[in-house]
Amino acid sequence: MRLGFRISLTLLVSLAVVLSVGILLLYGLPTVQRRIEEHARKVTLAQAAATADAITSGRGGGWRAMLGGSGTPGSSGQLLQRTLNLYARPGETRVIVVNRRGKILASEGEADFRAERPLIQAAADGKRSFRQSGGYDVAVAPIFYREKLAGGVILATGGFENTFYRIFMRSSLEAALISLIASGGVALLLATVMGRRVERLALGARSIADGDLSYRLVPDHGDELGELARAFNEMADRLEGSFEELKRGERNLRTILDNLNEGVLAAAADGSILFANRAARRVVGSDSGSVPDLWEEFDLREAIARCVGSRERIEAMVQDGRIFMRVNVVHLTSGSADHGGALVVMQDLSEGRRLEVNQQRFIANAAHTLKTPITTIVGAAELLLSGDDEDPAVRRRLLKHIFNESNKMQQLSDTLLRMARTGFEASRPELREIDLRQAAASALSQMSPLAERMGVGLSLTGDADPALADGERLEHSLLILLQNAIKHSSRGDVVTLRLRGRSVSVEDEGEGISERDLPHVFERFYRGSGKAEGFGLGLSICKENVEAMGGGIEISSERGCGTTVTLTLLSP
Repeated sequence: MRLGFRISLTLLVSLAVVLSVGILLLYGLPTVQRRIEEHARKVTLAQAAATADAITSGRGGGWRAMLGGSGTPGSSGQLLQRTLNLYARPGETRVIVVNRRGKILASEGEADFRAERPLIQAAADGKRSFRQSGGYDVAVAPIFYREKLAGGVILATGGFENTFYRIFMRSSLEAALISLIASGGVALLLATVMGRRVERLALGARSIADGDLSYRLVPDHGDELGELARAFNEMADRLEGSFEELKRGERNLRTILDNLNEGVLAAAADGSILFANRAARRVVGSDSGSVPDLWEEFDLREAIARCVGSRERIEAMVQDGRIFMRVNVVHLTSGSADHGGALVVMQDLSEGRRLEVNQQRFIANAAHTLKTPITTIVGAAELLLSGDDEDPAVRRRLLKHIFNESNKMQQLSDTLLRMARTGFEASRPELREIDLRQAAASALSQMSPLAERMGVGLSLTGDADPALADGERLEHSLLILLQNAIKHSSRGDVVTLRLRGRSVSVEDEGEGISERDLPHVFERFYRGSGKAEGFGLGLSICKENVEAMGGGIEISSERGCGTTVTLTLLSP
């Protein structure tokens, strides 16, 4: 690029010089030639007049006799010859003297010029004229003696204006050639300097086109290219800032989309995936380059193609086993001439649906649980109010029924209150450093009566480190875990509280939890597929308590091998 620029600029400058010289030669030289010819005419006429005056002046008595035709060519002829030699330059001029009768009295000079008869007659007649003949400038001047015409002088010069013109032409051509060479050298030097600067501009433009927005030019001069370099740097700064802002926006948008629970997927009309967030990749597969056939009852690829073609919004509810999902397909407009693509939003409603089913199950269980004690209490109260049987034993039995059923209703009420207290509007836990072993021993002490009644042994083992916890929430969680372990243990089993640093585990030897139910045990109202008591809220409340304190909860179980639940707390 640099070499081509140099050649182009050099040729351009050289062409400008050639055009300037051509214009000078075309329009200037004819004017110069005319002025030279005019000057030559005046000079030749003046020289002829001076020759005529010299012939008739001073010691020209013998010349006058020769002009009159009566003199002898002796001494007078020699004097005339010497006079004429003064005005006839060797090799350039010829001077001819003619008397009144047209007789040539003298002819001096080395110029090869022969006067024709009409010219000689014009000189004899005393006419003053100028002409060009045979390559010579010829001037005719009259000779006067005592104000009378005595003859004439013919002066022929070798055209010095032509010689001058040729010299001028040669000098002009030499000057033009020197100017052309000099201008070419200057143009080459200028092209080299300008070419390097232009090359830096081109390199910067290519760098920006290739994505390197950090490239900057050094404005080394204050001319137009320097201003262009500064403008280029300002443009690069703005472009870099705009691209950085776009990249930040893209990163923020990608972060937002990746942290959405809904799956967001952009696809072309042919089903190829253009973008998929984390939730969408879990559905379609992380390595999938195109939309797979996910559901039998809903063809997602066909829906995308239909949406792109008709630009209609498509919504469907899809259920696949335990998965229940809402799918929305919306047309995406493209800036190109094609039909664009489609945006697919997949909202997993499975957890909400399971929660709704569990809530309905809980309401049914709660209603059934309440119906039995209420019926018993109402029946026993009616018998007591009737007073038909005054037997103290019967009255005591009826009162015992009322008491037991009231306890069941109180347990249900306490469970509902605990669930409300650990819900979204629960107060923040008050964390403080506690003695984990002392908290575990207190929970075991409170559950001892239930364990004795069920015939289950309790054990506390291991060493504990100080931990951060809300004492009330921790005690509540341990009581829930111990109660579940005791209820699901058989007579003669042992429930163990095992301490390890800031962790406490509740281990039982009961029937365990099935592999199918294990992933859902922390869901509210989930009671499992087996024959379970309670309302399905204990483990959910325990998980919310522990996570509110910044800790974690884990459960491991195998059918027929017991269950272990581990709580891990923060360090103080």
